[in-house]
This record gives sequence, C-alpha cells and structure tokens, in this order.
Amino acid sequence: MIAVGTVKKFGDLIRKAEEQTIEGIKEGRIETEPSITDRFLEAVENVFREHGSQRGIVFKTRTLRDRGRNASETRFGADFVGVLNVRLKGYEQIKGFLSQAKKEGNGIRIQRVPFSLTTASFRQDKEFERLKDQIGHMLSITPDSFVIVYGRNGFVAVPASSVNGLSVEDALYAKPIDRFFKEYLMCFIGDPRLRAWDDNSLEKLRLETKARTAIMFQIHESYIE
Repeated sequence: MIAVGTVKKFGDLIRKAEEQTIEGIKEGRIETEPSITDRFLEAVENVFREHGSQRGIVFKTRTLRDRGRNASETRFGADFVGVLNVRLKGYEQIKGFLSQAKKEGNGIRIQRVPFSLTTASFRQDKEFERLKDQIGHMLSITPDSFVIVYGRNGFVAVPASSVNGLSVEDALYAKPIDRFFKEYLMCFIGDPRLRAWDDNSLEKLRLETKARTAIMFQIHESYIE
C-alpha cells in the first residue's frame, strides 16, 4: 500500500501548481483553455522539480506536447493524457486517464457549499454539444475519462461519463483537483491499459489517444533509476 504521507505529498504538489495557475488567470496572463492547461502542466513540472522529494521518495514529471506544424488547428479528442508510473518497494503500478479541459463560465458553473459536496453544472448549448463529441472520443478509448473545469477559485474534475449522460441542464458531483489526483494515486482512478515508461512510449500513447499533451507522473524510491 502507498503510504498516506506519500499520497498527501502528491496532492500538496498538485494544489501548489493549481494555486500558481489560478494566480496567472486572475492576473489576466492566461485566458484560453489550451493556455491554462499548458500553464498548469508547466507549473506541475516546476513544482515537482523544486519540491518533489520526501524521505527517500522522488516525485518527477515529464510532459510532451504536440509540436506539429498545424498543432493549434488540429482537432484533438483530449487536452491531455496523464500516466502514473509508480515504483516503490513492494508496489508497482502504471495507469492513465484522459482529460478534456473547460473554463468555468459560458454555461459551466462550479458550486462549492461549505461542509457539503462540490458540483459543476453544464448548460445545454452548442459548446456543450462540442464537449460531448470530445467526450465520446475519450470514452471510446477508456472509461477513465474526465472533464477538468478551470475555475478562478479552484479546479475540479467531473467524470466524462456523467457529463455524457446529461440531457438537460443540471449539476454533477465534482472533485477538487488535488483530491482527484490523490485518489488517482490511491488507485480509485486510472486505466492500466494506458501505459508509458519513457519519452518514446509516452509520445506513442499521446498519438494513439489523439491527446494534445501527455504528462507522466513518476513516483519511485530515490535509489531506483
């Protein structure tokens, strides 16, 4: 079993990256969904590089982005594919998920109620129909697909299957992004068919899933190369 302290550390690193990204959103330096995703994943890389060690355990990330000639015009099914590669004493795991990102606003609203559950509501419009097309592609690859909503007060993850099931405007249960990633490490989330070990396998997975970006989270003992 992965130690509670390791799970907490993972969530803390993600939350720090989230806070840095939200700061950029509030300052107006990043506005579009692709730029927010790029900034968030860049912040994750930087935070893991600066703070990614704990009692002999190393947290690392590797990000690969589409660099094609018409990358900005390409229609992708997912904003990013995430892969978790864990190698700890007595425990190893490789698994992934797909994600489509959306900004809060324009028909999407995050609601946080103290001492209650977080929700995200989706309005039925043309943008929602486009989102469902993107979700359909992700779900054709893996049930471990999610919509990540970027809010000015925090990011949340919603199961793509739940969004896909909506036929009227309604609210769905959502998880704060740090909690989502902690449960990812705790193995409640993730598809073992989405695998990568190095840059080559990560890029291959990105192309196979038609994701704009791929990020691999590596958690291993400090003595393991």
